[in-house]
Amino acid sequence: MALTDLEAKEITTLGPDPHKKTILAVDDDASVLQSLEIILQDKYQLIKKEKADDALRIVQERRDLDLIILDYRLGETDGVTLYRRIRQIDRVVPILFTSAYGTKELLTQLLDVRANGFIDKPWNLDQLEQKIARLLSSDPFERVHRNLKIDFDHLSLKMRRAVQYIDRHYSSPELSLEEIGQAVSLHPKYLSASFKKECGVGFHDYLTAIRIDRAIQLLKDPHRTIKEISCEVGFSEQGYFSKVFLSKMGKSPSDYRTQFQSK
Repeated sequence: MALTDLEAKEITTLGPDPHKKTILAVDDDASVLQSLEIILQDKYQLIKKEKADDALRIVQERRDLDLIILDYRLGETDGVTLYRRIRQIDRVVPILFTSAYGTKELLTQLLDVRANGFIDKPWNLDQLEQKIARLLSSDPFERVHRNLKIDFDHLSLKMRRAVQYIDRHYSSPELSLEEIGQAVSLHPKYLSASFKKECGVGFHDYLTAIRIDRAIQLLKDPHRTIKEISCEVGFSEQGYFSKVFLSKMGKSPSDYRTQFQSK
């Protein structure tokens, strides 16, 4: 049965699908945004913006964004400047940088500002989808939460945001209660007590568990050095990382890798 003009209009003006996660894509190249829409439209609700100010307005108005895909080079500003402005509004939403100029200096700069990820243009579609899926995972450290008996769905809103902040920024050696407290608008002492009460484990123990869990996954890649892994999971010194890993896993990182590879 054919649709009337009114029925067709109603269908095309329906609001966003509440079951789809929302991604804000910011790129001054309209063709790139169009490509993203083609790739992502079946799985995600996509908001496309070409200008930094328009993107900031969306971040300010919509506090339900699940991910931001941000081009490093925008027409009127650079992506890192926009990143910092976004972080003044929302310190939790993950931000995935993309650029056709993936130099070592750029990667260092993105690490300095604690970006959540980076992918080169032109995209490898499998890598793009994997990175997006990882950043959008409602519980990226489900195994840790299960082992520590943390019921994420029953935490208060601010504790959920605190856990999410740790899960997304564990790779920063400077991550602290003060930083997380600022992100979720709680005094560090109150945050520490509330975290322990609701999660059943202290902040530092939880952070260590997350870092070791991630290190275990990275050790499965034989091309990564122990030093690289220690830096990637938030340890500034390889020796201290190995000491903590040994205390938690009963074997050194290199022994763990050898055991895994022999299976």
